Amino acid sequence: MPITILLADDHAILRQGLRRILESYPDFQVVAEAATGVQAVELAREFQPDIAIIDVAMPELNGLEATAQILKRVPRTAVLILSMYNDARYVSRSLKAGARGYLLKDSVEEDLVGAIQLACQGKSFFSPAVAALMERQRGLDSAREVEARYELLTERERQVHQLLAEGKANKEIASLLSLSLHTVETHRTRIMEKLDVHSAAELVLSAVRRGLVR
Repeated sequence: MPITILLADDHAILRQGLRRILESYPDFQVVAEAATGVQAVELAREFQPDIAIIDVAMPELNGLEATAQILKRVPRTAVLILSMYNDARYVSRSLKAGARGYLLKDSVEEDLVGAIQLACQGKSFFSPAVAALMERQRGLDSAREVEARYELLTERERQVHQLLAEGKANKEIASLLSLSLHTVETHRTRIMEKLDVHSAAELVLSAVRRGLVR
């Protein structure tokens, strides 16, 4: 049985190009083409394709809304978003809509076949430039989380945090800050709770991420 495919893009030339690529493979069958988001939803319901390839910018109903509606009506269909935008906001919204992958138009010829094959296996695919963008975004999100947690610390806890990260023992910190050992231990416990760390190594890493120690 061939893999059935719905193409949805408002540019006929692009649809023709995608059809040409796909129909060069005997395992693929393009069963319908849509020029608007509304048509894409209607045709998906009618043909129930294995794969729907949908442009993010569609008239009448944008590709993200069309994706959500298609998956609500035909949950067996795997949707691949096609876009000219390598933008984290579009990628995030596509995933929230339920898309299985996100392909950039400038690399679609290289990515399309592999994306379809993975989607049919229940896996996701992202054009390499999109995957790199997502990796950078994860790094930024992680840094923001570290910064937000650090803001929860009191001034004294920040002092203790840096000294702990520098490898100083509780007794040494107590002496440096004129605190009791019990107070330092209490600060340490609260710091670890607020930063959501569970070991001395993680405590040091949290300080390195903020640039407090090298």
